[in-house]
Amino acid sequence: MTDIIGYETKDPVIINQIPAGYPRFVTHKLISQLINELLLEKGYKHRTGFALASRRAIDDFRTFLSPHEIEFEERNGFVLAHAKKSSDLQRAGKAFLQHTGFSISSRQAEDILAARSAMTVRQEETEEEENASIRARRQIADAMGEEVLPENILLATSGANAFHALFRGTREHLADQGRTLWIQFGWLYVDTIKVLSNFCGDRAESIAVHNVSDLSELRKLFSERGSEIAAVVTEVPTNPLFHTCNLDEVRGLCRSNGAILVADPTMASPRNVKVADHADVIVNSLTKYAANEGDVMLGCLAFPKKSTVHNIWIDRIRHYIAPPYSRDLARIAFEMGHYPDLIERTNKNLMELATYLESHPSIKKVHWSYSEPFQSNYRKLAGDEKPGCALAFELKYGMESFYNKIRILKSPSFGTKFSLLCPYVHLAHYDLMQNKQGRNLLASAGLSPELIRVSVGEEEVQEIISVFSEAL
Repeated sequence: MTDIIGYETKDPVIINQIPAGYPRFVTHKLISQLINELLLEKGYKHRTGFALASRRAIDDFRTFLSPHEIEFEERNGFVLAHAKKSSDLQRAGKAFLQHTGFSISSRQAEDILAARSAMTVRQEETEEEENASIRARRQIADAMGEEVLPENILLATSGANAFHALFRGTREHLADQGRTLWIQFGWLYVDTIKVLSNFCGDRAESIAVHNVSDLSELRKLFSERGSEIAAVVTEVPTNPLFHTCNLDEVRGLCRSNGAILVADPTMASPRNVKVADHADVIVNSLTKYAANEGDVMLGCLAFPKKSTVHNIWIDRIRHYIAPPYSRDLARIAFEMGHYPDLIERTNKNLMELATYLESHPSIKKVHWSYSEPFQSNYRKLAGDEKPGCALAFELKYGMESFYNKIRILKSPSFGTKFSLLCPYVHLAHYDLMQNKQGRNLLASAGLSPELIRVSVGEEEVQEIISVFSEAL
């Protein structure tokens, strides 16, 4: 846990030991090398640079980093943004790339460096980009069900980029109709929250309703402001507490009031949770489950047959998407061949781990897809014994000793072939833990700083349970 605190407080002793990590949170060393080389070539020793995946990010990047004066140079396949060096600029630029997913990938940086003869080792991918795109979209459509066609799927560099593109691409159209209110239903993934709070501008407003088990507050909002509501955004189930709302009723409220319903089934995988009959837009981070080796990021938006999102909006959404880099697309198309088997194995493993933890005397509470009072809502969408790969739990005693002791790879992601574990609130919401207002907000949403989230892999389940038994 000492290393976690060091990472969050940006202790150089810890930060300098992390040359790579979850790509939207840690700038890959090859991307840093590329930026530094380009800046030094121009004699920019006192400027900070960022590599943007698309020129489509320029306007939002400039606005987000205001009042810093940013210069942009369009390169072959990316944009180099740079400004006078400062700690505030560095933090703001990094936050923008984290929330929007607009950074180039390490594979793209690797190719650019190789072309510049700055490096000689390059990992080849085996699939052509066009074939990879077709194959990936077919696999995604198959996972989501017959209501989703491959041609109605937009691929993006990450799930965060997909959601940012959705929000930016529809915000203006909906505001022109007087629909400016976006409702966050449930405690959502950190960067979904950040997009809704940081990119509203003067044409949108975001309201959070954290309790999905009681729809009275949502009904009240529709009753009082139905004509103003642009969209309801929810996860099925939510991250990290695995809460599932009554999606039938939420869909009914949206349809009867002309609002769009955005659903994200990433936490338990769209292969388990079928939301296409309900949602107007499905957001999915393919970094989880689909990219099961943990070595590539991608995301997508899917528009089911019954979607009320018009084609003109989809064209605008496409304008804000950063298309995946060719080698990233080829890599994920390869890994998705194992997607169905991974789901089957991890569903079984998690069922057994949940049973074990729920009966363990050291466990205070287990949060998973089949927890009450959300079990019936989840079962309507997924059926039985399809919980996904992840759960969260709280211990009756402090988590530090357990966290330090358990022999599982520590990581903020999930949906890989190998098991992962993290102190979720420390990694996602460390800033909120530092003040009373933030701690109260977390408590109101039922989020304990002691929460631990685990993602099971394909290991033998008794091996997984044995590792937990040893640490508890």
